[in-house]
Amino acid sequence: MGSHGVGWVVAAAVLLLCLAAALGSRAGAASKRQRASALACAATGWILAFAAVTATLSPMTRETVAGNPIGAPPELVQAGGPTTSAKPAAPDPMASLKPGDCVEVPIERARDASGTPTWKAGTPEPSDCDSVDANYRVLQNGPDPCTDPLYTLDSAPKDKTGKPRYHLCLTFDWRTGVCYDTTAMETPSKVDCATSGEHIVQATAVLANATSGASCPRDGRGAVWVIWRKLELTVCFRGGDNPGT
Repeated sequence: MGSHGVGWVVAAAVLLLCLAAALGSRAGAASKRQRASALACAATGWILAFAAVTATLSPMTRETVAGNPIGAPPELVQAGGPTTSAKPAAPDPMASLKPGDCVEVPIERARDASGTPTWKAGTPEPSDCDSVDANYRVLQNGPDPCTDPLYTLDSAPKDKTGKPRYHLCLTFDWRTGVCYDTTAMETPSKVDCATSGEHIVQATAVLANATSGASCPRDGRGAVWVIWRKLELTVCFRGGDNPGT
C-alpha cells in the first residue's frame, strides 16, 4: 500500500472513531439503534486504524537491504606437497684450466698390490705457477683421453654413470731457472734456490721432444742432464749439480 493510501485510511479511521465517540456520548438518551451505530463506527474505525498500522509496518519486514551481492567463496584448490629443488653443483675449477696453467698435486707414499713402496697422487688443485707448491702443469684438458707423450698424470673425474667428465692431462712442471729437490727423482719438488742439500739442482734448460743433452748450456763445470725417453724430454742442470736417481 502506498503512503497516500495509508493516509486516507488513517483519516477515515479517525473520523469513524470521532463519530463513535460523539454517538457514545449521547448513548444515554439515544435509542438502541443509535448505540448500535456508535459501536459499529468504533469497530470500523479500529479496524481501519489497525490496517493502516499494519500497512505501515509490514514493508519494514519485507524490504531487502540494499547493497552489492556477495560472490560465492573461491574454490578451494588442493595444495601440492612440498617440493625440493636440487641445488646446482658447484662449478669445478679444474674443468676450466687451460694448457700452461699450473696445479698442485699432493704426492703421498703408498704401496702397490705386491707391497712395493710407491707414490700416490692426490687430488689436483689450481695453483700459481710461481709457487713452489705448483708441481704440475696442464698439457691438455677436454673430453678426449691424453695423447701428448709428455703427460705423466691423467686426472679424469667421473659423472654418475661412470663416464669421465673430462681428462686433465698433466706433466711435472720443469722450468728453466727454478731449483728442485731431486732426492727422489720420481717425485721431485720445487725449492728455494738458497736451499742446501746434496740433490738440490737448478734447471738450466728444458728440452721437449729431445732425448739428448747435446744442446744443454754449459757453465764452468760443464752440464748435467736427465733424459726421459718415454716422455721425449731432457732437462739440463748446472755442471756441479747431482740429480738423484
